[in-house]
Amino acid sequence: MRIKVSIAAFMASVLMCVGTAFSAETSVTHESHSTAKKADKPKSPPALNALFGGPFELKDHKGNTRKDSDWDGKFKLVFFGYTNCPAICPTTLQDMTDALDLLGDDAKEIQPLFITVDPERDTVEVLEEYVSSFYPSLVGLTGTEDQISKVAKSYRVQRHKILLSEEDHSGHGSGHGGGEVNYDAAHSTLTYLMSRDGKFLTLFPYDTRGEVMAKRLRGYLSGSS
Repeated sequence: MRIKVSIAAFMASVLMCVGTAFSAETSVTHESHSTAKKADKPKSPPALNALFGGPFELKDHKGNTRKDSDWDGKFKLVFFGYTNCPAICPTTLQDMTDALDLLGDDAKEIQPLFITVDPERDTVEVLEEYVSSFYPSLVGLTGTEDQISKVAKSYRVQRHKILLSEEDHSGHGSGHGGGEVNYDAAHSTLTYLMSRDGKFLTLFPYDTRGEVMAKRLRGYLSGSS
């Protein structure tokens, strides 16, 4: 995969959307007569912690139906990717693994989640094999296209297919699902930290090294960030 999302550009687009919504919410229709009521006080833009995340119901890599509420009481470290990803996904999941290893016993307070953006190929069986290469408590999640589309939208994850030529196939090999890979599943590359009650806390951009991620996670675990 050859797409790397700039966090600055991503956040700028989010703020632009927020600004547009704010403008629409605070527009005023002026009445033509003197008895018109005073316009309501403009509403505040939505809080940042309401912009990312939301409830979901998906299948985990063991075939069990899981809801986001299953991990209430724990911080959630959420990354969207796919198992055929040649570089970004394994790099991010390894950085996540390194961070959790550095946290030691404190890592029990954090649930790492890997949500596929490619449910067509990332079946339960494929995910089970894939997540076994990373942190032991990492949970892989898949579902129907509609389910994945809904959760991706709630986290504002961009995803689309890039069709590959025959020459492009050589760098990928065969898919985990047994079929020839004929597309890349391009996607956003951010990792989300969600609070114990499921609220958004912060973003980790791609290539945030394990030691840096661990340091920031410690701050949230201790309540100092």
